[in-house]
Amino acid sequence: MFSFNASSQEIPTTLVKSEVFKDEYKYSSVVLVEDDGKDGILIVRSYQGGVFSSGSGYYFEHYDSNMKLIKEYEYERVQKKADKKSVGTILGIILDGDNIRLIDYAYNKTDKVFICSALSSNINDFNFTSQELFRVNSEEIQRGPIVSFMGIGSGARNYDGDAGANMIINEDRTAFAITIDIKDKTAETHKLFLFDKSLNKKIDHTFKREIKDRKFTYENIDVSKDGNTLYILGKVYTDEKKKKKEGGKYQFELTRITKDSEKTQVFDTEEHFSSSLKTIIFEGRITCIGFYSDRKDNRYKGISYFELDPTTLAIKKSKFNPFTEQFIIDKYGKDKDKELKFLSFRKILITPSNDIVFNAEEFYITTTYISNGMNGGGRTQTIYHYDDIVSAKINASGDIVWARNINKRQATTGDESYISYTSTLKDNDTYFFINTGEKVKKLKNDRIQFGQASTKKSNLNVIRINPNGDFDYKEILDDKDNEVPFMVSDGALTGNSVIFIGRKGKKKQLLKITL
Repeated sequence: MFSFNASSQEIPTTLVKSEVFKDEYKYSSVVLVEDDGKDGILIVRSYQGGVFSSGSGYYFEHYDSNMKLIKEYEYERVQKKADKKSVGTILGIILDGDNIRLIDYAYNKTDKVFICSALSSNINDFNFTSQELFRVNSEEIQRGPIVSFMGIGSGARNYDGDAGANMIINEDRTAFAITIDIKDKTAETHKLFLFDKSLNKKIDHTFKREIKDRKFTYENIDVSKDGNTLYILGKVYTDEKKKKKEGGKYQFELTRITKDSEKTQVFDTEEHFSSSLKTIIFEGRITCIGFYSDRKDNRYKGISYFELDPTTLAIKKSKFNPFTEQFIIDKYGKDKDKELKFLSFRKILITPSNDIVFNAEEFYITTTYISNGMNGGGRTQTIYHYDDIVSAKINASGDIVWARNINKRQATTGDESYISYTSTLKDNDTYFFINTGEKVKKLKNDRIQFGQASTKKSNLNVIRINPNGDFDYKEILDDKDNEVPFMVSDGALTGNSVIFIGRKGKKKQLLKITL
């Protein structure tokens, strides 16, 4: 079995760069990319000041098809002395035709309430006006930091220790939900608000589970494609499950919430361990998918699959697929009785035929003590590891079509934006964009490994997995050809293109890659 095709150069890509520019603020990231309907794109970047330049806000930039800047606007987040509310947090951004909406969540000191508002403007004049969406009394809210989160098509995941507010946008970007953690010593409680992109309120609901907060973990909160229904997937540690002889001492619960109803389905991973599941909403079915093990939660042996009816939540299928022989060869070079550790969800993609491409990464954290050699002093250093890429394709029956492991060894003690990867789908091919600081390393048994990248040396590569599970790769941008390295883990998708921002010092540049 051949794990790759090292000679392939037949991955068609078109690269277009903007001019190199400098912002007033050092740190910025792309939070939204939208086609303008004329082969150009609208890009929204958030910025944050550093030690010597306080401030925060958004850059709105309109580019033509050649990444030439047509128009730009800066929206600065400032607080006037006369204001009775805090600056607040922008939870997310959604576009409604030519109207762009920033969803703001701020504390009003006079009324002692948290107010969620939409700051709306036409993209042609950027004259923002405010519209209140809802307010919640401060004594109701679980104390903790306000959480800014914008999930598009993927839902919010694992934010227990979940004080604050979160925003989730559905896959088609037609609706969004805001969830607020409510203070309650005896029950897990959240207020949930659902709006369409025109700011019409669809749902105002309080979700309550009679169990202590620490025993309920939110896996996902998702908005349906039609924008009328919310789905909550939770991992719940109950007294009943403590008595299980095998498998995880917990159960998963999927709750369906509409304007006037709430329904919950409980399901178990039986004798297996599944540390986490991810919800995927289709027109006629809902699937919950994740990695499972037969021993410990972080020693994964395969992929678990549950299929439920989207209305009744009746369980239609339940499967546990062990990793394929090809996957084991990719990972270890030959068939070994090993299990993969520390997998973290990265991206779920849906093919035109409604197959699921499930992407993850081997992520873990280590610490090391560094001695300064004087008087026994030193410091502890935290290292973030972003290793192998795991990708699997699951068909509509819940069976594995293929599973691949792409060997990668990357770690950082600081900014992880230049390592890890961004994945996307075109037709039935899966693509990964990654940086590597050196040439791709060949391993035994027809395998390859992508190595460390940094701000000093980052060669941009694309990996393609075809519908049969075979993959090839090529370098598409050499470090020598760049003024700045590109933040490959923060790619923003629009159509068949991916937008990356690059930074080196105060220099910045945007890169558009079209498949």
